[in-house]
This record gives sequence, C-alpha cells and structure tokens, in this order.
Amino acid sequence: MSELGEQTLESAPAASRPVRLSEAREAAGLHIAALAAALKVPVRKLEALEAGRYEELPDLTFARALASSACRQLRIDPAPVLEQIPLNPKPALRDSDSTINAPFKPASEAPAASPLTWLSRPALLGAIALLLAALVVMFLPDMEPADVVQGAPDTAQEAAAPAAPAAAPGLPIFQPSEATPGAPSAPAGEETTGPADTGAAAPPTPSPAAAGAAPTAPTSAAAPTVTPEAPAVATPPGGAVLQIEASGESWAEVVNGTGTVVLQRLLQRGERVEFSAAPPYAVTIGKASAVQVKLRGRAYDVASVARNDVARFDAK
Repeated sequence: MSELGEQTLESAPAASRPVRLSEAREAAGLHIAALAAALKVPVRKLEALEAGRYEELPDLTFARALASSACRQLRIDPAPVLEQIPLNPKPALRDSDSTINAPFKPASEAPAASPLTWLSRPALLGAIALLLAALVVMFLPDMEPADVVQGAPDTAQEAAAPAAPAAAPGLPIFQPSEATPGAPSAPAGEETTGPADTGAAAPPTPSPAAAGAAPTAPTSAAAPTVTPEAPAVATPPGGAVLQIEASGESWAEVVNGTGTVVLQRLLQRGERVEFSAAPPYAVTIGKASAVQVKLRGRAYDVASVARNDVARFDAK
C-alpha cells in the first residue's frame, strides 16, 4: 500500500509537465532558443514551462498563455497541452475570527487639515507672493510723487548755490522790465525773476539767487555784447511763452527744447519766472496748489494735470 502511495506522488509531477509541448517542438526539429525568439520571450521562461517549474513564471495564467502561443507556433492542438498544466488554485477563505474585529475608522474621523499645512504647500506660497507683488505695483505709483515732493527742497537747496555763479560767464542782452523800469533783467530765453504785482507801496523782495547775481548786473549792463555762441532769441509778440508765479513756496523744474535744465530750485512766495526761448518746455511743479501758470499770456489749469499736488506738463 505504501509502495502504491509513493508511485502516485512520483507520477504527479510528471503528469503536470506539458510533455507534449516539448515532444511537438522536438518533432518539428525546432530548437528551444528559436521558439523563444519567435514567441519573443526569454529562453529560461520557455525552459521552465517545459520542465514544469511554474514557480519560476509569474503565475499559472501566464504559463497557460505561453503554452497556447507555443502550440499555435508549432501548429498543434493546445487542448492536450493545457490539460497537463494545473489551473490556478482557488483562494482560501480566511478565518472569520481574525478579521471580524478589524478596526474600522470612518472618513469623518479623519484629522482636520491644519492651516499651517496649507501654508506649507509651494503652490499656495507662490500665489500669495504674486498677490503681494500685485499690491505693491498698484500702490507704488501713488507713493512715488510723495517721495519727489519730500526730496524737492533738499535738491533745490543744493542746486541753488551753483545757479547764481553760472550766470556770470555768459554775456547776455538785458532788456528793461515793465514792472521795474531801469532795472536789468535776465538773459532773453532764460529765467526772469521778479516780485508779483502787489501794489506800488510794497517794495520788491529779491530772491537769494537774484541777490547773489546782483553785483555782476551793472558790469554786464555797462557793456552789453552778443557772442556768436549765444544768439539772442526774440520774445514772442504775445509775451513770454511760459510764466510761473508762486503764491507760496513751491519747487519747480523747467527743461527747454534742447534738453537743458533752465530752472531747478525752490520758488519763494511772490516770485515770478518767465521763459521765452527754445520751447517746448518740460515743466515739473512740486506743489501745484501754490503756483499760477500762464502759457503765452493765457492762464493754464495746473490742478487738472496734478497728481498728489505734483504737476507735470509740456509748455509749447
């Protein structure tokens, strides 16, 4: 009885081997490497299939599929070969005692996301950075004119010192002013300063720049000459092209058509400047509410072009 059991155990592996597959290949005179190349599989997998070493293959389903492909290549019936390959074992049911008490955690008990977890995401940080940059760009134009107004007095004081000596080397032509007869005026086409018309009883108040240039006026008036480098430009028939009169302290900058800065300083209350040569002029007023501007004798509304009390316009 024991001998019969041993013979049954020894014959079981042999029966599971697809013997007919190897016999059909050898009968066709086809080498195992050639068959593996035709099936596009490694030789070791085909050898494991013919030897019945199914543990070297991915699973029994793969083994049966490979055997069917080999039978089609050898042009034999695959049914007898597939009978020699065992089927996949049925999955065994687990013990209910080991799984019935498995912990169950519903989705509602999942831990709530912390705000710090959202902030640690790169996409959210990038969106916050873009939002902050957009806010800075929106409010930057409103803050820039305020910086110009605050820094205007310091710039005007630094530029006022060299402004007076700069008028000495030139040899301008002086013309009498209508407001103060007999007094020398500034060069034609450049800056003309003087007090506003406040009445006959009020004496004119000279500005610091005019006081520094006063000693040179009699010398120039005694011998007026014209140099070829600075030709005289006639004043337009209607008067000055640009006239700025300050009703309070205000910083002003005027650049003529050649790109030369003809005025860049702080205007005192009651001071008036006129320009008539080399238009157009690029004008910047630091305190637009404290000045009155005339273009060719007509009043110009500075408040309409002012932003944060800083006006920029072109006088043509």
